[in-house]
Amino acid sequence: MRRLLRWYGASPLHLLTMVGCFALAGYAAVMLLKVNALGVTVWFAGAVIGHDLVLMPLYTLADGSVRAVFRHRPPERPSVPWINYLRVPVVLSGILLLIWFPLILRLPRSFQASTTLPESPYLWHWLAVTGALFLTSAAAYALRLRRARRRAQKAPHKAKESPAGPPAS
Repeated sequence: MRRLLRWYGASPLHLLTMVGCFALAGYAAVMLLKVNALGVTVWFAGAVIGHDLVLMPLYTLADGSVRAVFRHRPPERPSVPWINYLRVPVVLSGILLLIWFPLILRLPRSFQASTTLPESPYLWHWLAVTGALFLTSAAAYALRLRRARRRAQKAPHKAKESPAGPPAS
């Protein structure tokens, strides 16, 4: 068992979960290919081309640009890494925009006729969700900063004490 753990690098439960996930994904792929092989193949090729050749270079460039701007800031920055508190709401908001962009930009002509739903709230809902994502992320970052500052303030007190503990009175 130890040899398996060293070779795999994680617990057997993780391995079992991964095998189950791949089995489920394989089953779904087989079922989808039976129904519409050409459509699934075109969608997969489009997803690979769209993501790997278009989107990934764009968001890698954007991420590098943001990091470069803040890399040249004064060194008195807090010790808490901030970049993921920006990345997560941007990625989630981008995914929502990617999924719902026809309705957000009011592109479909027959949407209201076929669903009897108006197109107008989609832009405002997306903006509200995006704002809530950034607000939640900022609040989580503020809490993490506060916790880090409290730890930093407590650290000098511990350093002043002797290794045996506080002096006896």
